[in-house]
Amino acid sequence: MASRLLLLMTFLFVTVSSTASADEGDFGMGADVGAVGLSGSGMSVYGTNGFGFGGYLTYAPSELFDLDLNLVYSPHKKSGNEAKAFYGTLGLKFGMTFDQLMPYLTGGVGFYRNSVVLNGVSDSAASFGFNFGGGMDIDVGKYIRIGLIVRYHPVFGKDLASGQKGIDDFWDALVRIGFLFRTGIEGGWD
Repeated sequence: MASRLLLLMTFLFVTVSSTASADEGDFGMGADVGAVGLSGSGMSVYGTNGFGFGGYLTYAPSELFDLDLNLVYSPHKKSGNEAKAFYGTLGLKFGMTFDQLMPYLTGGVGFYRNSVVLNGVSDSAASFGFNFGGGMDIDVGKYIRIGLIVRYHPVFGKDLASGQKGIDDFWDALVRIGFLFRTGIEGGWD
């Protein structure tokens, strides 16, 4: 029942939105900085929050949604234990435009790589996962965009090959600043 309700809400949100966060055919690129927080047992081993930074690329193939590719690096330390998370996500941003304000919902897939030092032993692992959340972008002039994106990342296969505990699920809250490249190309995915 919950999945049907989520599907219905997503359909209504996309149907009601008159324009999306970018004009059709536009590219964007920029930098992300902000907090990356661990959850579950990873929080007690590697600490709670870390500083994350990275970059993103966006493309608007339609007025209904944007494709968003994001790469982020985040180190975490606590009591001599250390974790370094590097992850890339590919998501869809569904949103509406209100003058220069563009709130949106986002969801997608991700590839997560973490390397840890736990009790003096180093290990690393790669995992697959999902991400979902929301945010808001603001156009500042014709070619500059600032924004905020907040996501939750459920990650699968978190344990390392040596049996040590890897990074559990986590969340990020990233401030974005970037540039738009207005191409005028019609995407044709409407």
